[in-house]
Amino acid sequence: MKLHRTLLAAALGALALSALPLAATAEDPPSQTDAEVVAAQLPSYPLSKCLVSGLPLTKKGAPVDHVEEGRLVRFCCASCVESFQAKPAKFFAAIDEAVIADQGPRYPTDKCVVSGEPLEAPVDVVHGTRLVRLCCKDCKRGFAKDPARHLAKLDEAWIAAQLPDYPLKTCAVSGEELGSMGEPLNVLYGTHLVRLCCKGCKKSLAKDPQAVLAKIEKARAGGDG
Repeated sequence: MKLHRTLLAAALGALALSALPLAATAEDPPSQTDAEVVAAQLPSYPLSKCLVSGLPLTKKGAPVDHVEEGRLVRFCCASCVESFQAKPAKFFAAIDEAVIADQGPRYPTDKCVVSGEPLEAPVDVVHGTRLVRLCCKDCKRGFAKDPARHLAKLDEAWIAAQLPDYPLKTCAVSGEELGSMGEPLNVLYGTHLVRLCCKGCKKSLAKDPQAVLAKIEKARAGGDG
Protein backbone atom coordinates (compact mmCIF):
# COMPACT_ATOMS: atom_id res chain seq x y z
CA MET A 1 0.00 0.00 0.00
CA LYS A 2 2.88 2.34 0.88
CA LEU A 3 4.59 1.51 -2.43
CA HIS A 4 1.33 2.20 -4.30
CA ARG A 5 1.05 5.68 -2.70
CA THR A 6 4.68 6.43 -3.58
CA LEU A 7 4.20 5.49 -7.23
CA LEU A 8 0.98 7.50 -7.40
CA ALA A 9 2.72 10.59 -5.98
CA ALA A 10 5.55 10.24 -8.49
CA ALA A 11 3.09 9.96 -11.37
CA LEU A 12 1.18 13.03 -10.23
CA GLY A 13 4.42 14.96 -9.90
CA ALA A 14 5.47 14.04 -13.44
CA LEU A 15 2.05 15.07 -14.73
CA ALA A 16 2.32 18.44 -13.00
CA LEU A 17 5.77 19.04 -14.49
CA SER A 18 4.52 18.19 -17.96
CA ALA A 19 1.88 20.92 -17.65
CA LEU A 20 4.46 23.64 -16.99
CA PRO A 21 5.38 25.88 -19.95
CA LEU A 22 8.67 25.07 -21.64
CA ALA A 23 11.50 27.46 -20.91
CA ALA A 24 12.57 29.67 -23.81
CA THR A 25 15.60 28.32 -25.67
CA ALA A 26 18.53 30.39 -26.84
CA GLU A 27 17.00 30.46 -30.30
CA ASP A 28 13.61 31.79 -29.23
CA PRO A 29 13.43 35.49 -30.18
CA PRO A 30 12.14 37.87 -27.52
CA SER A 31 8.42 38.43 -27.95
CA GLN A 32 7.34 41.72 -29.48
CA THR A 33 4.02 43.45 -29.43
CA ASP A 34 2.36 44.15 -32.77
CA ALA A 35 3.16 47.84 -32.33
CA GLU A 36 6.85 47.03 -31.84
CA VAL A 37 6.87 44.84 -34.95
CA VAL A 38 5.30 47.62 -37.02
CA ALA A 39 7.76 50.21 -35.69
CA ALA A 40 10.75 47.97 -36.43
CA GLN A 41 9.73 46.74 -39.89
CA LEU A 42 7.87 49.71 -41.38
CA PRO A 43 11.01 51.74 -42.26
CA SER A 44 12.21 49.05 -44.68
CA TYR A 45 8.82 47.80 -45.91
CA PRO A 46 9.39 47.53 -49.67
CA LEU A 47 5.91 47.82 -51.20
CA SER A 48 3.73 50.83 -51.95
CA LYS A 49 0.80 48.73 -53.19
CA CYS A 50 -1.54 46.32 -51.42
CA LEU A 51 -0.54 42.70 -51.98
CA VAL A 52 -4.17 41.60 -52.29
CA SER A 53 -5.92 44.32 -54.31
CA GLY A 54 -2.92 45.75 -56.14
CA LEU A 55 -4.14 49.25 -55.25
CA PRO A 56 -1.86 51.92 -53.73
CA LEU A 57 -1.73 51.51 -49.96
CA THR A 58 -3.22 54.98 -49.48
CA LYS A 59 -6.02 54.53 -52.05
CA LYS A 60 -8.72 54.06 -49.39
CA GLY A 61 -7.20 56.16 -46.64
CA ALA A 62 -4.42 55.28 -44.23
CA PRO A 63 -2.83 51.85 -44.86
CA VAL A 64 -3.85 48.98 -42.60
CA ASP A 65 -0.80 47.58 -40.81
CA HIS A 66 -1.26 43.91 -39.96
CA VAL A 67 1.15 41.62 -38.11
CA GLU A 68 1.15 37.94 -38.98
CA GLU A 69 3.73 35.43 -37.71
CA GLY A 70 5.83 38.30 -36.40
CA ARG A 71 5.92 40.06 -39.76
CA LEU A 72 4.41 43.30 -41.01
CA VAL A 73 2.04 43.22 -43.97
CA ARG A 74 0.36 46.40 -45.22
CA PHE A 75 -3.06 46.56 -46.91
CA CYS A 76 -5.19 49.23 -48.53
CA CYS A 77 -8.18 48.26 -46.36
CA ALA A 78 -9.20 45.84 -43.61
CA SER A 79 -11.19 43.62 -46.00
CA CYS A 80 -7.96 42.51 -47.69
CA VAL A 81 -6.64 40.90 -44.51
CA GLU A 82 -8.95 37.87 -44.80
CA SER A 83 -7.80 37.13 -48.36
CA PHE A 84 -4.18 37.35 -47.21
CA GLN A 85 -4.76 34.92 -44.35
CA ALA A 86 -6.07 32.28 -46.75
CA LYS A 87 -2.61 31.99 -48.38
CA PRO A 88 -0.06 33.87 -46.27
CA ALA A 89 2.98 31.99 -47.63
CA LYS A 90 2.24 33.27 -51.13
CA PHE A 91 2.17 36.88 -49.97
CA PHE A 92 5.19 36.54 -47.69
CA ALA A 93 7.13 35.27 -50.71
CA ALA A 94 6.15 38.42 -52.61
CA ILE A 95 7.38 40.61 -49.74
CA ASP A 96 10.65 38.67 -49.59
CA GLU A 97 11.15 39.10 -53.32
CA ALA A 98 10.56 42.86 -53.04
CA VAL A 99 12.96 43.18 -50.07
CA ILE A 100 15.71 41.39 -51.99
CA ALA A 101 15.09 43.48 -55.12
CA ASP A 102 15.27 46.72 -53.12
CA GLN A 103 18.17 46.01 -50.77
CA GLY A 104 20.19 43.49 -52.79
CA PRO A 105 21.79 45.93 -55.28
CA ARG A 106 22.74 48.25 -52.41
CA TYR A 107 23.82 45.57 -49.93
CA PRO A 108 26.66 47.16 -47.97
CA THR A 109 29.08 44.34 -47.23
CA ASP A 110 30.75 41.42 -48.97
CA LYS A 111 31.18 39.53 -45.68
CA CYS A 112 28.77 37.23 -43.83
CA VAL A 113 27.54 38.99 -40.66
CA VAL A 114 27.59 35.67 -38.78
CA SER A 115 30.88 34.04 -39.77
CA GLY A 116 32.79 36.95 -41.27
CA GLU A 117 33.55 34.83 -44.32
CA PRO A 118 33.35 36.26 -47.88
CA LEU A 119 29.94 36.09 -49.59
CA GLU A 120 31.07 33.97 -52.53
CA ALA A 121 27.73 32.22 -53.07
CA PRO A 122 25.45 34.15 -50.71
CA VAL A 123 22.31 32.74 -49.17
CA ASP A 124 19.62 35.43 -48.98
CA VAL A 125 17.50 35.47 -45.84
CA VAL A 126 14.73 38.00 -45.18
CA HIS A 127 14.25 38.80 -41.51
CA GLY A 128 11.09 40.86 -41.13
CA THR A 129 11.72 43.42 -43.86
CA ARG A 130 15.51 43.27 -43.81
CA LEU A 131 17.77 41.37 -46.20
CA VAL A 132 20.59 39.40 -44.59
CA ARG A 133 23.16 37.70 -46.80
CA LEU A 134 24.93 34.68 -45.33
CA CYS A 135 27.89 32.73 -46.66
CA CYS A 136 26.16 29.35 -46.28
CA LYS A 137 23.02 27.64 -45.05
CA ASP A 138 24.75 26.64 -41.79
CA CYS A 139 24.89 30.31 -40.77
CA LYS A 140 21.07 30.51 -40.74
CA ARG A 141 21.12 28.78 -37.37
CA GLY A 142 23.78 31.13 -36.05
CA PHE A 143 21.78 34.14 -37.18
CA ALA A 144 18.56 32.79 -35.62
CA LYS A 145 20.25 32.47 -32.22
CA ASP A 146 20.83 36.21 -31.93
CA PRO A 147 19.37 38.18 -34.87
CA ALA A 148 19.59 41.52 -33.04
CA ARG A 149 23.37 41.24 -32.65
CA HIS A 150 23.91 40.33 -36.30
CA LEU A 151 21.52 43.03 -37.52
CA ALA A 152 23.44 45.59 -35.45
CA LYS A 153 26.60 44.55 -37.30
CA LEU A 154 24.75 44.91 -40.59
CA ASP A 155 23.50 48.37 -39.56
CA GLU A 156 27.12 49.43 -39.02
CA ALA A 157 27.90 48.30 -42.56
CA TRP A 158 24.94 50.28 -43.99
CA ILE A 159 26.16 53.42 -42.23
CA ALA A 160 29.79 52.94 -43.29
CA ALA A 161 28.78 52.41 -46.92
CA GLN A 162 26.73 55.62 -47.10
CA LEU A 163 28.95 57.98 -45.12
CA PRO A 164 31.51 58.79 -47.87
CA ASP A 165 28.98 60.32 -50.27
CA TYR A 166 26.38 61.56 -47.79
CA PRO A 167 25.11 64.76 -49.46
CA LEU A 168 24.23 67.04 -46.52
CA LYS A 169 26.53 69.09 -44.30
CA THR A 170 23.59 70.12 -42.15
CA CYS A 171 21.20 68.15 -39.93
CA ALA A 172 18.45 66.67 -42.10
CA VAL A 173 15.88 67.67 -39.47
CA SER A 174 16.91 70.96 -37.85
CA GLY A 175 19.14 72.42 -40.56
CA GLU A 176 21.91 73.03 -38.02
CA GLU A 177 25.45 72.45 -39.22
CA LEU A 178 26.61 68.91 -38.51
CA GLY A 179 29.20 69.02 -35.75
CA SER A 180 27.93 72.30 -34.30
CA MET A 181 26.43 70.43 -31.33
CA GLY A 182 29.08 67.77 -30.90
CA GLU A 183 29.67 64.62 -32.89
CA PRO A 184 26.87 64.10 -35.47
CA LEU A 185 24.46 61.26 -34.78
CA ASN A 186 24.32 58.63 -37.52
CA VAL A 187 20.99 56.78 -37.56
CA LEU A 188 19.29 54.49 -40.01
CA TYR A 189 15.71 54.80 -41.17
CA GLY A 190 15.31 51.30 -42.56
CA THR A 191 18.52 51.03 -44.56
CA HIS A 192 18.89 54.76 -45.28
CA LEU A 193 21.46 56.85 -43.43
CA VAL A 194 20.25 60.06 -41.78
CA ARG A 195 22.76 62.32 -40.03
CA LEU A 196 21.43 64.41 -37.15
CA CYS A 197 22.94 67.17 -35.05
CA CYS A 198 21.67 65.73 -31.75
CA LYS A 199 19.52 63.05 -30.13
CA GLY A 200 16.60 65.46 -29.85
CA CYS A 201 16.12 65.37 -33.61
CA LYS A 202 15.38 61.62 -33.58
CA LYS A 203 11.81 62.30 -32.45
CA SER A 204 11.25 64.73 -35.30
CA LEU A 205 12.64 62.19 -37.76
CA ALA A 206 10.15 59.61 -36.50
CA LYS A 207 7.23 62.03 -37.01
CA ASP A 208 7.83 62.56 -40.74
CA PRO A 209 10.63 60.33 -42.03
CA GLN A 210 9.59 60.54 -45.67
CA ALA A 211 10.04 64.32 -45.71
CA VAL A 212 13.53 63.94 -44.24
CA LEU A 213 14.49 61.22 -46.75
CA ALA A 214 13.17 63.39 -49.60
CA LYS A 215 15.37 66.25 -48.41
CA ILE A 216 18.42 63.99 -48.48
CA GLU A 217 17.59 62.66 -51.94
CA LYS A 218 17.06 66.18 -53.26
CA ALA A 219 20.49 67.15 -51.98
CA ARG A 220 22.00 64.05 -53.53
CA ALA A 221 20.41 64.84 -56.92
CA GLY A 222 21.06 68.57 -56.95
CA GLY A 223 24.08 68.99 -54.77
CA ASP A 224 22.21 71.11 -52.20
CA GLY A 225 23.26 70.86 -48.58
